[in-house]
Amino acid sequence: MSDNHQYRPVVVIVEPDLFFSVRLEDVVRAAGGDPYTVDEADQFVEAVARTFPVLALLDLKTPGDWEAAVRECKVKPHTRLVPIFAFGSHVDVKTLQRARRAGADHAWARSRMMEELVAVVDRHIHPPVRHLEGCADSPSRAAVAGLLTFNEGDYFEQHEYLELAWNEETRAVRDLYQGILQVGVAFLQMERGNRRGALKMFRRGLPKLRGLADVCQGIEVGAFRAASEQIHRELSELDSDEPVEESRYSFPKVEFDNPYGATRPDDLGIILPDEG
Repeated sequence: MSDNHQYRPVVVIVEPDLFFSVRLEDVVRAAGGDPYTVDEADQFVEAVARTFPVLALLDLKTPGDWEAAVRECKVKPHTRLVPIFAFGSHVDVKTLQRARRAGADHAWARSRMMEELVAVVDRHIHPPVRHLEGCADSPSRAAVAGLLTFNEGDYFEQHEYLELAWNEETRAVRDLYQGILQVGVAFLQMERGNRRGALKMFRRGLPKLRGLADVCQGIEVGAFRAASEQIHRELSELDSDEPVEESRYSFPKVEFDNPYGATRPDDLGIILPDEG
């Protein structure tokens, strides 16, 4: 497996013009992203589902039913949050309106897209940090029990502890707990050889970690997120009938400052709901 920290966010490009697609790809690479280019609308949905991109750029000159493709992306739970920027001729107002009605987040004139392309791509590859309420505090005892369990490779039991921490926490930092929890369940599904289930959980958990500060509650979110995104990317690239060989992957641990000094989950005195 490749170095986890070499993960580069994906941008899907739907562009039939070879010269123009190269220009778009260069902007994505310059911003630190990885372009994934297709030239027909029929390939759009599969490209978004396969790569789980941080952004999709759609030229409305693309042949095929791009309206249906946009609608499908915006209906499916694992792709509906992907921002879609469509662009076309500034004089073809009706086509731009159709793109908006289909569900594109933005439908711009081509001239505006070119003016703002670098800024748009950079903003999605390097999103502004989400400062969650509670990030400056220490994790709860239940959360630490979950992280310790996670690092033991017990991805079923970590779910129990982190779900308790998530239920007990009322502030926005609970997203961090849930994101790690769901990535852990993705690892569990990989251990069981369930590619589809693993992808489903990755695509629930990773959006909760995207944009968070690299360190939150003393947890090294950035390193964990990059490693998990890379595993998701490699899993996505497998053919649907290719077996998941768990030994190919090195699941990351969650590095964190432990404010309680406990080295085992049992030492934290946490009683799970089904144990009470």
